[in-house]
Amino acid sequence: MIELKEVPQEKQQEVKNFCNLNNVPFDEAAISHIVLDSSNILGVSQLKVENGIAEILSIFVKEEFRNMGFGDGLLKMQINYCYRNSISFIKVKKGLNDNFFKRAGFVGKGDYLVLGVQAFYANLKCQQ
Repeated sequence: MIELKEVPQEKQQEVKNFCNLNNVPFDEAAISHIVLDSSNILGVSQLKVENGIAEILSIFVKEEFRNMGFGDGLLKMQINYCYRNSISFIKVKKGLNDNFFKRAGFVGKGDYLVLGVQAFYANLKCQQ
């Protein structure tokens, strides 16, 4: 069974190992979400929150599991996290995968793509 879930801080070592094996940057202070099939991690995302603004550090899905909606699921987990924690804006550095984020409603602002969390729901960019 496939699950998408937030990783508690005390279980971050498993995420760190996955990131190291797949050459994905890992930030110990970030909030991690994973796609899990039984005990196998298929994908990971990391989100860092500072001064009320969230920054997406990474969204990664193993090659053989891409184009199955897992990246979208991880992004929606991050957006939901922000919504539940009253974080108004999410940003991501340009160049991570701009078209992926633009499809979700992110817009360019300087070196970043930015999304208003409330606008995401108001524009129905996600299905509840």
